[in-house]
Amino acid sequence: MTHTGDAPPPVPATDLASPELEPPSFDAAVPATLGAALGAAVGHIARAAAEPDGVEMVHDARKGLKEYRALLRLLESELARAARHAAAEVARGLAQARDAAAAQEALDLLDQSGVILLCDLQAARAVVGTPAALDAAPLRARLMDFIADARARLDGGLGAEAEGVDPVEGLRRSYRAARRGRFGDPLAMHETRKRVVAHRYQMGFLAGAAAGRGATRARRAQRLRDLLGAHHDMEVLRRMLRDAAPPLEEGVVARLGVAMARLQKRLKRRAEALHRTLFHASSRHFARKWRRRLAAARAA
Repeated sequence: MTHTGDAPPPVPATDLASPELEPPSFDAAVPATLGAALGAAVGHIARAAAEPDGVEMVHDARKGLKEYRALLRLLESELARAARHAAAEVARGLAQARDAAAAQEALDLLDQSGVILLCDLQAARAVVGTPAALDAAPLRARLMDFIADARARLDGGLGAEAEGVDPVEGLRRSYRAARRGRFGDPLAMHETRKRVVAHRYQMGFLAGAAAGRGATRARRAQRLRDLLGAHHDMEVLRRMLRDAAPPLEEGVVARLGVAMARLQKRLKRRAEALHRTLFHASSRHFARKWRRRLAAARAA
């Protein structure tokens, strides 16, 4: 609901229950070997590149790239590092194309939360613009080049290397990095989000390799990623509003700033609480547990 009074009301308790922040259901058909999972992730990117809608293409391709890079972190080799760097370069090119959609999603959440005036919402939407104006052709071509390169890397040795790897050591490294998450400022939270994303996709893979054990954790990590992602979307919106030309009226900017800060505070509080719950165990204890679970699944 959008309010039209003189000041935004308090954030309601249900402000974060929107469908955009609900984690997806876990896909139990995850490949059981890392080599197969890497091939499937490249397949996800290829399907995204075939999307006729440019906005959907960018959204789905970015998810596929995050999955691919997260799985590569379970390996520690020159082949894996080179593949990860190639994927990161493509992902950076897509990130800027995603900004308008991210800012509009931030405005959607502000509107659903009831903390933004209708006139301010309309002014902000006009400044942000529509993601429908995205020029998808060069991005699609870049994705197709990347897909061909990634498949060549898998066929050229990376896939065989991944087939026989024990993923637990890589899982321990990523868990430890995510456990060290920081929430002191937006940049620190953005770095924490990237680590949580890697952990979320790794847990999705490991749940498939361990007969579904860990699927609940994958969903909870996705929930944490969504909270941190919404916080980051507010930062994207803040930057776009700051750089608007012509600039927004001073009063509009001030009210939008208050609304964003209020919602970000709640997002941060919930993210910190979920992070503490998810990462309370030491990385050594977590790795031991998963070594046992994978051994049991392989013996079954």
